[in-house]
Amino acid sequence: MSTHFIIDFETIGQNSREVPAIDCSYTTFDWSRFTENPYSFKELVLGMQHAKFNIKDQVKNHGCKYNDRDLQWWLDQPPELRVNLKPSADDLTPAQFMEKLIDYLRSSNKIERWWSRSNSFDPVILERLAQYANKTSLMGDYLKYWSVRDTRTFIDAKFDFPKLNAFVPVSDTAKWEYNFKAHDSKHDVAADVLRLQAITRAENDLEQIEI
Repeated sequence: MSTHFIIDFETIGQNSREVPAIDCSYTTFDWSRFTENPYSFKELVLGMQHAKFNIKDQVKNHGCKYNDRDLQWWLDQPPELRVNLKPSADDLTPAQFMEKLIDYLRSSNKIERWWSRSNSFDPVILERLAQYANKTSLMGDYLKYWSVRDTRTFIDAKFDFPKLNAFVPVSDTAKWEYNFKAHDSKHDVAADVLRLQAITRAENDLEQIEI
């Protein structure tokens, strides 16, 4: 077994050093399954860990900032994405999130590599939340700085053509376009696991999954 971890944050804005996190999804996956027992989109989404954040707490207590333009972008999104902006009883502070994440990592197999779509974004946000919660060193016990990898870079290196880093990773494009919702953090994580899987299967002359 080769255990990997992947995480995706949705935020109000793109400045990873100051914007509040809206929600995030994360999961572990076994690279060896890519060729032996491939993941499906449904399996990944259903098995995903998810956290929704208290935006007000991040702004009031941790100095996070966002502008009206970035907030409006989210308000213009479909209801299934926009709902994450609405406060709920399940919203987590950074400390509560880090406790949840560390419990998950502690119960997982040793992480060989961890992934994000842009190492200048998601890992920076994760580090910032860990700092807010005074959990930086504890997080580092599980997610080593030298083991983080960027899915975009991995895909670009394989294709040598950056526009392909968001390619459809399954054989049935119509079903993918019907089911996949960009900026749903669960879907974004599942998509990148499936892209890593699709490349691995192609390199081993194996057919791609339908969805």
